[in-house]
Amino acid sequence: MLNLDYFIQLATTVGLKLIGAVAIIVIGFIVAGCLSKFILKREKMDVSVRSFLASFVALAVKVLAVISALFALGVPAASFVTVLGSVGLAVGLAMQGALANFAGGILLVVFRPFKVGDHVTLSGNSGVVKEISIFYTTLLADDNTVVTLPNGTLTNAAIVNTTVEDTRRLSLEYTLPFDSDVETARKAILSAASSNALVLSAIEPPVATVSSHVADKATVKLTVWTRGADYAKLSDELAKETAAALDKAGIKHE
Repeated sequence: MLNLDYFIQLATTVGLKLIGAVAIIVIGFIVAGCLSKFILKREKMDVSVRSFLASFVALAVKVLAVISALFALGVPAASFVTVLGSVGLAVGLAMQGALANFAGGILLVVFRPFKVGDHVTLSGNSGVVKEISIFYTTLLADDNTVVTLPNGTLTNAAIVNTTVEDTRRLSLEYTLPFDSDVETARKAILSAASSNALVLSAIEPPVATVSSHVADKATVKLTVWTRGADYAKLSDELAKETAAALDKAGIKHE
């Protein structure tokens, strides 16, 4: 004959454990979110470190909450450790890429080849670093698309940071017909470059040289210095201003 009191007591005990486990997970996830937001608001901390630390702490607290919930359900510690070790080994082998990305994230934060807000070129993608998380780095590309790159790849790739130095050198090339008056072209290009306020002539005056003569064409190369923040703007302005100067001088160009 069924013992109704026994099943009621068992259901009550299991139910309470289940409710306790769910509560632990819910509270743990809430705490993880609060800690993440708290870290992100610490303005005295470097923004790159904030981004990485916030995602790491959130993940660690969530994992701890799940483990605590399993203990609350009555999972024996010894059995749990054994199972966790086996599962950890299997997951580790299956997630070598994720572990490499995690290690890469730590290296990026420690050695800081770039930080949030820097304009960089990573694995052929150019843009502004928006976030460095524990597994991925997010770029806002120059064409306004979002690019997500695995940290593990970045630690083994060339990183071009165009924000570190205050000044940058800009080079533009102009292809002219071979029979063009190259000296007139040079003077027109230099005049346009020297008139632009973004050109830092104090570092080095603009230089225009004939870089090559190939077949029926000549190439003139313009080199100027500017502030890193003005690089893109100056490149666009000089392309238009020098083209207008060459047109005014009656010189064909490409």
